[in-house]
Amino acid sequence: MRIPLLSKIQRHSLQVRGYASPLVDEDSSLSHELDIPKQVHQLVNPSNYSKINLARDISQSARLEKRDIGEKMEGAIRTEKDAVHRRLDDLLDRELMPKDNPAEADLVAFLEGYHSIGSTLGCIKVLRKMRECDITPTPPQYAMVLNLACGKYQVRTIYTVAEEMRLAGLEDTNENYESFFNSLLTCLGNCNQSEMAYAVYTEMRERGLTPRHQGSHSIIVSLAKIGEIDLALQILQESVGSSITFDWKTYMGILVNASFYMHHKAYKLAFDQLTTVFGVQLTKGDYDYGLSIASKAGDYKLATSILESLGRLGYPIREREYEALFDSLIVSKKWETAFKVVGNMRQTGYGKTSRTLRTLVRELTAKPAQTERLVAEAYEAMLETSSTVPAILDTSTLNALVLSLALSVRVEAAFTRMNEWFDKHSVKRNIETYEGLLTGCGKSKGNKTVAEKTLGMMLDVDKLEPTKEIYELMIRVSLKQFNYEDAFVYLESMKAQKMAPGWPTYASIVRRCANVRDPRAKVALDEMRELGYTVTSALENYVAFNYKSGKGAYGDNDDGSDMPEHSWSGKADKDKTATLKDILGADAFKL
Repeated sequence: MRIPLLSKIQRHSLQVRGYASPLVDEDSSLSHELDIPKQVHQLVNPSNYSKINLARDISQSARLEKRDIGEKMEGAIRTEKDAVHRRLDDLLDRELMPKDNPAEADLVAFLEGYHSIGSTLGCIKVLRKMRECDITPTPPQYAMVLNLACGKYQVRTIYTVAEEMRLAGLEDTNENYESFFNSLLTCLGNCNQSEMAYAVYTEMRERGLTPRHQGSHSIIVSLAKIGEIDLALQILQESVGSSITFDWKTYMGILVNASFYMHHKAYKLAFDQLTTVFGVQLTKGDYDYGLSIASKAGDYKLATSILESLGRLGYPIREREYEALFDSLIVSKKWETAFKVVGNMRQTGYGKTSRTLRTLVRELTAKPAQTERLVAEAYEAMLETSSTVPAILDTSTLNALVLSLALSVRVEAAFTRMNEWFDKHSVKRNIETYEGLLTGCGKSKGNKTVAEKTLGMMLDVDKLEPTKEIYELMIRVSLKQFNYEDAFVYLESMKAQKMAPGWPTYASIVRRCANVRDPRAKVALDEMRELGYTVTSALENYVAFNYKSGKGAYGDNDDGSDMPEHSWSGKADKDKTATLKDILGADAFKL
């Protein structure tokens, strides 16, 4: 059977696509008839006929194998490039490498051929051959290889090209090495080598070189990723001053990293550029981060802009979004506007819990020396706002103001304001009112006098039942006194109500008793175990250390032999409670 002859183009297509054909392998007429630049051109630029055949074969193969045609095409293109690379290597080794003085046009053709298939190793190989033959590549040819290496994130290749430039005797001028510095800066930035990229940027500035857009973008985003956002903004300003125009991708990189590091200035700059200049629609997460940043920085204008954007995009404005606006107003000390926001929230069913006012308490107690003045200002602003928004004047708002005074250890003033404000405005006190005041009494050395007045008012005036938290707060206040026996009174009353003290309360009892070598510390440890609490080794060691050293409250004997015969058992049964009452006095349980 006579084998039909193939055209040169068909043979070349089969060679490029890696088909083993004796007919193609034996016929090398293409190499003899065409000069080297044309051969290189045909290798790296197959004909349209070859491309069509390749696409048809791939689509048929993908359909038979039931695979994604895109994935199949990607693999075929990679295989074809490898085949072209091998043939270029063979052609270079056969035609040019043995020669001492190859033609410059032939070497340039190979350099461009390797560049077109993305082979930096092939480009370096040709550059070295050119240097050995005393042929100096032009700066654009070096720049071509540098850009290719930059796109592949090959930092080592960039340094190799720079070394070739030096060995070739290329003059160390800004014009010759500008591409090197820009490619190196871009590559280092894209590889997240931020410190090295900044060193290159600094040298470029010292040389008087202006980084290109791509290099400036890469170092700005790279520095922002590692938290050097102030430095990134500095480079951004310098680049803009050098007439470099950035697109939305640069500002998006700044915004994403500013959100992660909660950087207010960078987020605001990027947000304004993206929404105002570029008209980019951000994600809901980007807006949420922005609200958190605005609330902490006190930027109520940014918070308002974000809420307006959310409304335009159709997102529902929930309670926490409004709380972010309120927080930003509180941080910036815009009391009246902040109370208006809360009042309007309450009219729609939001902001009725103490959680909404936590930022108010935090800001009022940030500087205890100024708390009374700030509370007075906030109170006057609340009264001013209540004339138009009555919902703001309620229990939770007054509780926040009283709690702020109490946490700043102004418990006497807090007790006075509580009586005055609630009675003046006919607002009912709740259990949170007393918990906040008792929390302040428990701070520092504990103000037992105000704590007992507060407890008495809760029981006698407002007729409220003590909660577990109230009992525990009274126990902690009592434990800070020189005579801490009342702590056990409250403890027994608590357990009589079938309330189990928490682990922190038991730990406070254990430490207080251990400080004076009171054997009830060991009783408390035993009861913690009965309740299933974890008794840490630190707590046990603390008790053991204090029992071995120091003089106890009842004598010098470590076994407690000098103590009275009675002892707290930790049980809430009736007999033990009566015994404890006999010890402490008949009026001990009158709270």
